[in-house]
Amino acid sequence: MADDGMLLNFQLGTEPLKRQVKFTGGSWRDRRRAAKSARKASGAPAQPVNDDAEPAERAPKRQRVDGEDATPRSFKGRTSFEGWESAKGSGHGGHGGHDSGRGSRQVVSRLFSSNPAQKTAVEEDAKEWKAPQPTNAPLSDVANFGTLSLASRLVDELTKMNLERPTAIQKKVIPHLLSGSGDAFVQAETGSGKTFSYLLPMLHRVLQLSRDGKQIHRDSGVFGIIVSPTRELAKQTHTVLEQLIRPFPWLVSTAISGGESKKAEKSRIRKGVNFLVATPGRLADHIDNTKALTLSTVRWLILDEGDRLMDLGFEEDLKKTIDALKRVEVAQKTLNGTPLDLLPDRRVTVLCSATMKMNVQKLGEMSLADATFLAAEKDLDEPNHDQGVLKAPAQLHQLYTIVPAKLRLVTLISYLRSVFSRRGRTMKVIIFVSCADSVDFHYELLKDPRKPELPESLSKDAELISKTVSKAAYLTSPASPEVVLHRMHGSLAQAVRTATIKSFSACKQPSVLVTTDVSSRGLDIPSVELVIEYDPAFSFSDHIHRVGRTARAGRAGDAVLFLLPGSEEGYIELLKESTPPTPQSYESILERGLMTKLEFPVETSATPANGKSYHGKAEAMQLHLEQRILNDTRQLELARNGFKSHIRAYATHIKDERQHFDITELHLGHTAKSFGLREPPGGIGAGIERKAKSKNRTGRDKPAAAKGDGAARGDVDGVPDQKSTHDLFKRKSMMLMSAGADEFNIG
Repeated sequence: MADDGMLLNFQLGTEPLKRQVKFTGGSWRDRRRAAKSARKASGAPAQPVNDDAEPAERAPKRQRVDGEDATPRSFKGRTSFEGWESAKGSGHGGHGGHDSGRGSRQVVSRLFSSNPAQKTAVEEDAKEWKAPQPTNAPLSDVANFGTLSLASRLVDELTKMNLERPTAIQKKVIPHLLSGSGDAFVQAETGSGKTFSYLLPMLHRVLQLSRDGKQIHRDSGVFGIIVSPTRELAKQTHTVLEQLIRPFPWLVSTAISGGESKKAEKSRIRKGVNFLVATPGRLADHIDNTKALTLSTVRWLILDEGDRLMDLGFEEDLKKTIDALKRVEVAQKTLNGTPLDLLPDRRVTVLCSATMKMNVQKLGEMSLADATFLAAEKDLDEPNHDQGVLKAPAQLHQLYTIVPAKLRLVTLISYLRSVFSRRGRTMKVIIFVSCADSVDFHYELLKDPRKPELPESLSKDAELISKTVSKAAYLTSPASPEVVLHRMHGSLAQAVRTATIKSFSACKQPSVLVTTDVSSRGLDIPSVELVIEYDPAFSFSDHIHRVGRTARAGRAGDAVLFLLPGSEEGYIELLKESTPPTPQSYESILERGLMTKLEFPVETSATPANGKSYHGKAEAMQLHLEQRILNDTRQLELARNGFKSHIRAYATHIKDERQHFDITELHLGHTAKSFGLREPPGGIGAGIERKAKSKNRTGRDKPAAAKGDGAARGDVDGVPDQKSTHDLFKRKSMMLMSAGADEFNIG
């Protein structure tokens, strides 16, 4: 063949050939950044890039799910959602200089970049916190309850319950109710023993009526009515009362509350009871409709947790009960002729409350007459009307951690892993979240699908708690190979709620309760060493009651509050008015919690990053959780509902504290990641829009957010304008704030 005159000269050089790395996934800016980092690491000269040109291979857009609208990812107009990038061979993990993702060939979540700057400097104290002298412990200068002139058989029963000495509030209240007939306003910190302070004097004076051959029986009439704001607190008060009257079988108590059989309650009242524990609504119902309920013998009306009674809207029911008692003349003898001369000569009303808020003062004006103010503090002789709440117990160690929204979920899991990593250190943990949908999401996510069977110790109520108690995944450790998970909120049936609380109280293994504020008041659950406020309380008084589930009766306890960087950091100054909290960095939580080997209960393409830094482990866990949720339709629905209810709940913080919890400051994309979602679902304000439309039919002005035209929504050819959408969500947030808690279920 003739030579055509062409010469091909290939000069390869002595260096080995380098394989061209191809970056896929994420946005084109992320791919550009990763390619530039790879070239810089290899020492290759930078290639000129045409900024106007777009890469030929762009990742396909995610198809929109039916019914999903184009919701912006931030109330502040930040529409750029932190993407996902491929780390194939580049070692670029997207976490600010850490090389935990080097060599990984899976998609790595950028958890540690683009987070809001933290305003508060966190300087963790290396010294171990030492609890001061408890403020709600039994008094050391009092020998026993016998010094308060209580009946010896009552004192013996208290000794069997391991109660030997009274607390400060009991020392003040019991003598007042034993000897006098005046009303009382009782104010004391949570866990100080208010329940015994009013139960013991009532029982003592009723027991004295059985003399000279006369005997008090169940048909002698109702002597005391205790009104509790929640069913759980009513059940607990009744349980304590039952323990006290166990040696006296002729005395009978009962509890009536919503969710129970009204017919069965009427039957018990007809047979006769001496002490009635009730919720306000059911009590008002029986006063109207149960003829067997006679009020002439009632000598004590106890309004427990008065601030909560008013907060929950029971004012009309309480007024009905108080007015009914005022209309009935006080009987001097029982139906069988036993004189009641040893009881107070008038009806005594005792109002117990931790606060002196305006609604509590209103309840006091409605129910009390010439009341004596009784408080535990020696120097507090008069009610402080400017005082919002009492301080938390001094021996309660309060901590706070400022966690970026994207890292909340993995930080919560890491914290629980760390507290259960020391054998016997923590037995029971209560996690408070804002709404029932969030409870359901976190319960389903943290439970172990591989172990559906209940622990053997809980098999008695297996049918009732089959959907509220399970074994936990992610939280176990060599020190705690099995952790029992519980869930609790107000949307559960009453029988299920009662069985769940009973299970959590009786559980002998390390256990966790995920709950709403339905469990924040009055419940005395043994061995609760830690309270986690994953979502801050809607008011500071609710915060005090939440953390009061631990450090009770002089015992020590810990409480941890999760806050977001930014406006929520101002809440720390409010915390300092109670007990100065201790800061704790989320980085140290992640480092301690992810030290032990990770195990995932469900197989996904993300694998545990054991052997890497805690940054890599946290990103692997977040990726696994997101993939697990995406692969499970039910989990995905729970995550979306939990996210939307959480956003609605966030708008209902009380007005005085809303400056710290500004819904317009929330980054929806970051918050969605805390629910294992890669982007925020739409329809957050749908319920509010419907409510606004219903108001428009009554003649009110129609808000722009509720209109259906494109101009109001800021839509141009189906694409939402950034400024208009920001204004829309601001209007929705204002409607959420004014709508209150009826737009979501806080339990």
